[in-house]
Order: sequence, then C-alpha cells, then structure tokens
Amino acid sequence: MTGNDRGDFLGLGSTGNENDSEPVHAPYVRHVHMGWSHDQYGRWVSSQDESQWEVVCIQCGDDEGPADEQTESLRQLRGPYPSQHKARHAARTHEGEMNASARWIPGGDVPFR
Repeated sequence: MTGNDRGDFLGLGSTGNENDSEPVHAPYVRHVHMGWSHDQYGRWVSSQDESQWEVVCIQCGDDEGPADEQTESLRQLRGPYPSQHKARHAARTHEGEMNASARWIPGGDVPFR
C-alpha cells in the first residue's frame, strides 16, 4: 500500500488538512551550521558544529541560511540548543503551537480532527 493509497483509504489527503489555507509547520532539527558562504550557484553552504543543535522552520520563513540573517523570532526558534533532545522539544512545541486546530482552546484537550 502506498502513502497515497493509505490516505485515500482513510478519506484523507497526504496531510489531512488540504482545505486549510495555512501551511502545516514542520520544523526540523539539525546540527548548528556556521562559517557560511555562497557556492558557485549562489546557494548557502556551511560547516557544522556537532556539539550544538538548531531548529529550522521553512513555513515561518526560515531560508535555512545564516541565523544572523533571519528575523528575531526565527533566531529565537533557531537556537542554538545544547542537546538534540532540547532542540527536538523546541521543534515539537513550535509545531504544536503553530498547527493547533481552530477548535482547540489553549489549556484544553487537543481535539481529534
């Protein structure tokens, strides 16, 4: 069974919220990138600091480039975090806040969609 077959079987699309006008936030965690420069095609390239972690959320406007070129709110989300565990917690918290159902009331139980 493919992913699309499974979605059709459940009566849902790939994300289950294709009728929503807002994009689904899906932040990801990676090692801190530093030493930024542009490659021959103008894309960002960097090295990694494997002792620290950061969170990137494309849906919030993060372009995955240098943290100092992001907005203040993106820099706060980005981190750095001292452990992968803390970065994942920040990513899950951000995802939950940004993808909360319109029927959800803060402090209440998260409803089933």
